[in-house]
Amino acid sequence: MTNTEIEQQLIAYAELRGLFVHSRLGAGTQGSVYRCQIIDHSNQLGFQTGVKIHHNFDAYNREVGVYLRLQDLEVTHVLGLRVPMLINHADDCLAIEMTIVSPPFCLDFGGAYLDRRPDYSPEVWADWRKMKAADFEDNWPRVQSVLSHFESMGIYIADVNPGNIKFE
Repeated sequence: MTNTEIEQQLIAYAELRGLFVHSRLGAGTQGSVYRCQIIDHSNQLGFQTGVKIHHNFDAYNREVGVYLRLQDLEVTHVLGLRVPMLINHADDCLAIEMTIVSPPFCLDFGGAYLDRRPDYSPEVWADWRKMKAADFEDNWPRVQSVLSHFESMGIYIADVNPGNIKFE
């Protein structure tokens, strides 16, 4: 999906929900996230939300599934890390609206899988663990605990990086 197509999806979703789009919070391999603000019935700006517009339906569908699982389990924190909560989503816009969280947090579930690990070879998993241990350095044991906690809920997070899991 091109930047223009993402912006069109964002505008369509914002109009549908009555949101004012402030700025882009970030972009990754699965999509772009924007800071938005709800406009109430008297045209006053309400609380801020994050809206992620996905590049493809598969990643969108996986991430919605994770957020619905977290919602069903009433999860707002994992081992002291804040987790965004689902506010709304729209299949036709590939949009997920969520709360905005500040560190410490765990976010971005576009690369997550429900009820099964990604189908990687043992060699790929070994390389992945080695790379992530280097990325997180002394925090790697804490990250492994966070990932294990998510796995106990049937959520397998593959997109693990210091931008998605932040401690203090």
